[in-house]
Amino acid sequence: MAAPGATTDWAVGNNIVLVTQQGEEVRGLVFAFDAPSSLVIIKENGAHSGVSNIRVLNTSGVREVVSSVKPERPMDLTLPLVDLERCRKREERALQQAELESARVGEGVTKEAQAIFDALVKTMPTVWRNKSIVVLDSVYVDEPYTPDTCRSDEEHRATRERVKMVLKLERQRLGLLDSCA
Repeated sequence: MAAPGATTDWAVGNNIVLVTQQGEEVRGLVFAFDAPSSLVIIKENGAHSGVSNIRVLNTSGVREVVSSVKPERPMDLTLPLVDLERCRKREERALQQAELESARVGEGVTKEAQAIFDALVKTMPTVWRNKSIVVLDSVYVDEPYTPDTCRSDEEHRATRERVKMVLKLERQRLGLLDSCA
């Protein structure tokens, strides 16, 4: 088709297929176009029925317009209602998830220490306390995070032995055998 940028390509309501400068193919409906800023808004079909994705592109980022077809009937330009409560709950869940993921990242620890933590958290409740890994609120694994650095009360000996075993296997998987007990 013609080089990108022809204003007829960006007519609101056109069904468009384009290729970005990064080689990504984009298919959808031209929802809006602003010539002074060279921005086009494409409404793409979402993953579920009745759901759409909105993509804002700078037309200079378009390598090629593969097709741009004018619709048989004018496009319905009414915007869908936005459920603000649903948006607020979605934001709240996303923030909670981000906080949870953030808490799983140790501050000032090595990549190996983080990898060991990540392996332990898959099988047992695990948190960071400063630079110590705490498993099941009872077993502490201190630097350099070897089985020898596991400590707990005597009543949690079985849990400590389980943590030592998982720790030893993970250190082997990471190729950290030289400092492993």
